[in-house]
Amino acid sequence: MYPIMPFDGPSMPLGSASCTDLTDLTQPRSKSPDDFHHWEVADFIQAYISETMTPTEVAERAIRAIQDSEKRKPPLRAIIQYDVEEIRKMAAASTERYRKNAPLSPLDGVPVCVKEELAVVPYYHRAGTDCLGCDAPTTVDSTVAVKLREAGAVILGVSNMHELGMGVTGCNPNKLHGSARNPYNPQYFTGGSSSGSASAVGAGICPIAIGTDAGGSIRIPSALCGVVGLKGTFGRVSDYGGKLPDTPCECASLLHVGPIAASVRDAAIAFALTAGPDPKYPHGLNQPIINLENLENTNLTGIRVGVDWRYLRHSSNCIVAACEKAIEHLENCGANIIDVQIPELEEARVAHTCIVVMEMGAALAESFSTLYDKLTLPSRGLLAMRDTVPAFDYIQALKQKTRTMNFLKEIFNKVDVIITPGTGTLAPRTSLGELTYGRSPDEQDSAIMRYMFLGNLAGIPGVTVPIGYSSTNNLPMSLQVQAGWWQEAVMLRVAHAVERGTKHATPQVHFSLLG
Repeated sequence: MYPIMPFDGPSMPLGSASCTDLTDLTQPRSKSPDDFHHWEVADFIQAYISETMTPTEVAERAIRAIQDSEKRKPPLRAIIQYDVEEIRKMAAASTERYRKNAPLSPLDGVPVCVKEELAVVPYYHRAGTDCLGCDAPTTVDSTVAVKLREAGAVILGVSNMHELGMGVTGCNPNKLHGSARNPYNPQYFTGGSSSGSASAVGAGICPIAIGTDAGGSIRIPSALCGVVGLKGTFGRVSDYGGKLPDTPCECASLLHVGPIAASVRDAAIAFALTAGPDPKYPHGLNQPIINLENLENTNLTGIRVGVDWRYLRHSSNCIVAACEKAIEHLENCGANIIDVQIPELEEARVAHTCIVVMEMGAALAESFSTLYDKLTLPSRGLLAMRDTVPAFDYIQALKQKTRTMNFLKEIFNKVDVIITPGTGTLAPRTSLGELTYGRSPDEQDSAIMRYMFLGNLAGIPGVTVPIGYSSTNNLPMSLQVQAGWWQEAVMLRVAHAVERGTKHATPQVHFSLLG
């Protein structure tokens, strides 16, 4: 049922932090004056060590950024719950640690936010709804929130999301949420379901945010908002505290937790500090040690990059052209480009859809019957699909999962990574009707998540990285790099090389916490 693969080498000890050396990833790097760059973790560390700024001063700027983002027309709706005093308390503690030259980790004093699907004290755990988790704030942190606190990060609050995580646009008409807006053009959706997390990072409110991903919900909004989205191997990051309020775990065999970040380096740092075995999460108890020490080596000689060209070209012309240019850059870095064919893609897509519907429907069966009228029409329709899928089809979908894993295992014996577009189309434009009543899935939604399902069905790691912008509306385009189980290091190395070969555009909505 669960896409877990064995590995060679030692396991990461239970309860241990990542033992990979992150020193190189926290060193400031030169920035071209004619190329836009978000502030990275390394920039915050440099500011704190040099005493140019303190975590308290940065936190005050972040608070103003959140408040100013809500005064915009339309409001950004990225971070939807925050507590000024909580933010100041965490920032003050970090400032004192830096004064004593004793930061807890590279994330000490760095502002972050967490998707509302994950429990974060003292906020409501509503999962994008107006009816679940609304009785009282949560009193227990999710594991990823605990790890962020242990790292000294300043948690700004919880971020917006598509209702129940059941959508790829981020459209949420609920009165407590509203739809998060794309910082590159607020008249367009962010992608979903981790919409607010991607919007917050894209707008510069924080360099790192946490999302969840059962069908592209980290990678899609990252791709459409021009930032980096990382989903590790299934089980790498604990999803304890990530189930929907008052329900069993939804999409238990597909769900991943991971970072959305300003850069590949920042995604790697956040991944390393939040991954690892958790006794409260059995699926990730046995996993190999993370080693990211060669991530910034852009000499890709010997790296085998697989491309299924027919699959890649099933996307918008501008995205195909940007992907071809990025692949050419990888070849110039020394990578060996190898043609591959991924079998039974349509069967895998249908299997993924079947499993999502059945597992979400089962988790929400009780809530669905009592709170039906309080959910949006698109969510009601998707959850009702559970009754149309017989148990036989669910069993067949699980068999297809095994077949797909075996196909990918054979492919990864021949290549180190597989390259696809991040999405098959650009971010969709908002409309008054959809913002008011919600958006039902259509062909554009299918194109948005065309390259996502393999990663969740098979449990392989994937990362999306910006590769350019549409010439008509400046909306971001992205490339996805996927690797074999537990091979996040080579995946991130290739993604970093792609990033270094890309010129980045400035978002329409942007706040500078250090400038």
